[in-house]
Amino acid sequence: MVIKPHQTLVGFFLYATTSTWTNKTDDQKNRALISATREIDNLVFYGDRCDEDQALKFPRTNYQVDRVELSCSTIPLNIKYAQYELARALANDTDAITGNTGTAGVPSEVKIGDLEVKYNKSSQSTGTVNNIFDVYPWLQSFLGAYCSGGSGSYQVRVMRG
Repeated sequence: MVIKPHQTLVGFFLYATTSTWTNKTDDQKNRALISATREIDNLVFYGDRCDEDQALKFPRTNYQVDRVELSCSTIPLNIKYAQYELARALANDTDAITGNTGTAGVPSEVKIGDLEVKYNKSSQSTGTVNNIFDVYPWLQSFLGAYCSGGSGSYQVRVMRG
């Protein structure tokens, strides 16, 4: 299956003309757009896909944002903006979503009274990023109205009765 971003490199060019994007090669830009699309598509969204066979989670239907029903003929601007902004961020920090190598945020040793544990840093696995909101919380300003949670299966939707 070929994953095509919701927006093209040309569409993004019209949106972003800052040096943090224009200083990248077309290959870097395309890779960033595809990565942004994949990360956004890993999230859990309200509503339903318009077509069961569509490759990506948008367009969607059976959900309203600000009393406007999502349409199968368009992708909401905030979804496009989220992809643009995430692509720009990923193009400028290619390691942002790869986790860590066991050294960032992980103690090398722990000591409580006489009890002491030292960790072998070379045996620690690569850290994981649970979802893109962990790394780029500002994405919620674009996606929050459409998104019921991050990636994974641990989310529980809570509704007041």
